[in-house]
Amino acid sequence: MKRLLFAFLLFGMRVVAQVDGSHLVPADKGLDAAWRKSLYDTARRPFTGNDLLTIGMPCGGIASGQLYVRGDGTLAGWWIANNAYNTGYGVKNLTEFPTAVGPWKVCYQSFEPVSYIDQGFTIRVDGGRVRSLDKTGFDAISFTGEYPVATVQYKDKNHPLPVDVQLQVYSPFIPLDARESATPATVMQYTLVNPSAVARSVRLEGRLQNMVGLDLKGKIRGMSRNRVIKVTGLTAVYMDLLSGDIAATHPYNGNVCLSVLGEGGGVAAIGGNGDVGDQSDGKGVAAIGGNDDVGDQGDGKGVAAAGGDASGASRALGTPLVGSVGTTVRLAPHSRRTVVFVLSWYFPNRPHYVDTGWNKPLSISGPVIGNNYANWYSSSLDVARWMKVNLPRLKAETFAFHDAYYQSTIPYWLNRRLLMPLSTLATETCQWWATGKFWAWEGVGSCVGTCTHVWNYEQGMAHLFPELDRNIREQTDLSVSFQDDGSILARDGGYGVLIDGDAGTLLKAWREHLMSKDGLFLARNWPRLKRAMQYLIKVDSNADGLIETVQPNTYDIAFYGANTYVGGLYLGALRAAERMARVMRDTVFGDSCRLIAQRGSENTSRRLFNGEYFIQDVDLGAHPQYQYGRGCLADQVFGQTWADLTGLGDIYPADQTLSALRSIWRYNWAPDVGVQNKLHPAERDYADPGEAGLFVCTWPHGPHPGENGVRYRDEVWTGIEYQVATSMLYAGMTSEALSIVKAVDDRYQPNKHNPWNEVECGDHYARAMASWGVLLAIEGFSYSGPDSALGFAPRLRPENFRGFFSAAEGWGTIGQRRSSGRQSNEVHVSHGRLPLRKLDLEIPQGFDPGSVVVKMEGRTVPCRVKVEGHRLVLYFRDLVVEEGRALDVSVLVRGM
Repeated sequence: MKRLLFAFLLFGMRVVAQVDGSHLVPADKGLDAAWRKSLYDTARRPFTGNDLLTIGMPCGGIASGQLYVRGDGTLAGWWIANNAYNTGYGVKNLTEFPTAVGPWKVCYQSFEPVSYIDQGFTIRVDGGRVRSLDKTGFDAISFTGEYPVATVQYKDKNHPLPVDVQLQVYSPFIPLDARESATPATVMQYTLVNPSAVARSVRLEGRLQNMVGLDLKGKIRGMSRNRVIKVTGLTAVYMDLLSGDIAATHPYNGNVCLSVLGEGGGVAAIGGNGDVGDQSDGKGVAAIGGNDDVGDQGDGKGVAAAGGDASGASRALGTPLVGSVGTTVRLAPHSRRTVVFVLSWYFPNRPHYVDTGWNKPLSISGPVIGNNYANWYSSSLDVARWMKVNLPRLKAETFAFHDAYYQSTIPYWLNRRLLMPLSTLATETCQWWATGKFWAWEGVGSCVGTCTHVWNYEQGMAHLFPELDRNIREQTDLSVSFQDDGSILARDGGYGVLIDGDAGTLLKAWREHLMSKDGLFLARNWPRLKRAMQYLIKVDSNADGLIETVQPNTYDIAFYGANTYVGGLYLGALRAAERMARVMRDTVFGDSCRLIAQRGSENTSRRLFNGEYFIQDVDLGAHPQYQYGRGCLADQVFGQTWADLTGLGDIYPADQTLSALRSIWRYNWAPDVGVQNKLHPAERDYADPGEAGLFVCTWPHGPHPGENGVRYRDEVWTGIEYQVATSMLYAGMTSEALSIVKAVDDRYQPNKHNPWNEVECGDHYARAMASWGVLLAIEGFSYSGPDSALGFAPRLRPENFRGFFSAAEGWGTIGQRRSSGRQSNEVHVSHGRLPLRKLDLEIPQGFDPGSVVVKMEGRTVPCRVKVEGHRLVLYFRDLVVEEGRALDVSVLVRGM
């Protein structure tokens, strides 16, 4: 105790202890002018050449399976049939593992995404040679990945085509509309441009191997079957499996459809080499194993057989059966045409997965819980027909989001990086069951049950699809996981209680309330939320605002003693509970939470702040393993990050938080992780020598505890990096925050690793969806749906800013411009609607507003104006900004 008291007095006088020789993270990061300039680079650069290698951008519906588009526009992965694999967690002594379809790569390596399915497109101009639309057919391909839209340009230096070819690949992705964003389909839209004065004839053809049940080859007897289906405006090859050895409810049983859209121009073949021939007569010829004509299968459900041998082409399961669809178009001089293909799938029998183990296909032995899309469609052809009818609207809304997000003044590399982890929603990490329940792994096939602790970091889904986060709260955390004593089990009703996850559930519930259009979510759940808070107060034991007992947590160990990782989340939960209690008019409980939070803040400041950062007060004699003690934990102010994101104020003295963040930058972020890792090897490597990254924990004042330290201490996790960068932005550490995110982006450049797959304990790790918090912090964005209140205060380029926002009922863009004596702000709604009673803006220090004019559609909007320091607050009466409209605010300094 005397030594601890001396340390506090020493650090209280700001005398910083000498850095230990075992700590090799340099305080001087050595970042040159070129690095600093790159942080603000706005150039929009496509990927080309070797940078196409590892690209695998998810391109299917959210929670509907996993499908990639690769750098050359071909498709890969093919985990759309409840057939995903656990690909490990990045160990370097194993590079691949066996599956039924062939060897599969272990995650976090440099490799082209795997495909054992024959799929692709070809083009033929004016009857010339057929060329593959991929890297074998073109030598100068460029890929622009702006999730949810991938754009591929096909060029060839030595053998150029007389027409320009562009491919856009996407699935409907419409924030606030999870239902339509979960469509099990991928659109492949080719745009053909004729730049010459000569008319051209262009044939496009897509082929696809029947992949239904391929994971069962060698285990069952069966026949892969392809059939041609032709309905108005759609020609398709419909693929399924015939087998008496497989039940209709088997997880791998389903069907796939490859369609070309258009009136009368589609042609198809279902067997052989898939070559439909040059069918340019526009009558939609359908070839079946030769010249047999199935005819029009327009029964509405799309699988009516012609009967007998003419019902389709079939081959033994495991023998490739390739079908194709195509069309020929005439291009007038200086004209363009668009040809649309749709890949759709239907595998309704998703099993309830259990932990399978590392590096193997996921076990399908659990009971069938189904895919939610099976409630909406009856087959893959049903999906295709729905897409045909609704595609103009779906495309418009998807591209409206794309444009609203990417037409931003945020540096392009940064804006793109922050959305990349959100593609995790369209991978096998995320599932939406036929029961309506949203469920997720930590990473694909890794650790079951939408765990409370890893999903503490996720912010993106909560703001783009808030109904899904409300779903987790109401169908998992406060349902099957909720216990009589108010505790919350960590994983979908099992696996014990993790204290960080319990506290995070209160914070997430507060966020979900803010992202709701009214107070009904909170009203439904307040009784259990209150009990959850009471449970944590009981764990506190003496209401001093410090949790000191055993604290199982996200590091797969338990902390003991007071600390700010768990403690900060606890204080944040108390602040959130206070706010929720006041909304529910439970003032006595709200006051109690406020007092405990205040005591906790004071006790933490006094006991745990060492003059530089927050430490752990632990008896290492009693608990010698997996603690961090005097170490500098990157997550030490995670609770403050939550408080900043949800408007809960400072949970610790602001100067101490800032000092802690500066220490994390000084002691945890290394411009070359290899130096520290050579002396202190990581359990798993997610950053290589020569790359920059933020260590989970370091001991700058030594000694490094080795295996006795907090687990994963010497690793680099992108989810933590994003949450720390978020907190730094709120604290004004802009260049440091951007450097942390830039290092993530550099590590996931496609010549090294798939940019859309941030790995931790498995592929597409959910913690990385903390990236959205960085965007919110850049914008200084605040929102409360029940209060119809929105605010923003840009931290990057406030003199000329534009960025994306999402609210409970609408989304669009926010903008700000500043010039001498003038500021203008805009809120534009691209989709939905925005009820607005309060708009909170920031004005420069010393800016004395003389006049404030608010207009919408050229008409003046009455409002009440209040100036609070550097905040300008506008109050409206029942204002609604409808889709396609903008609210404009003009502020002039007094005297102008």
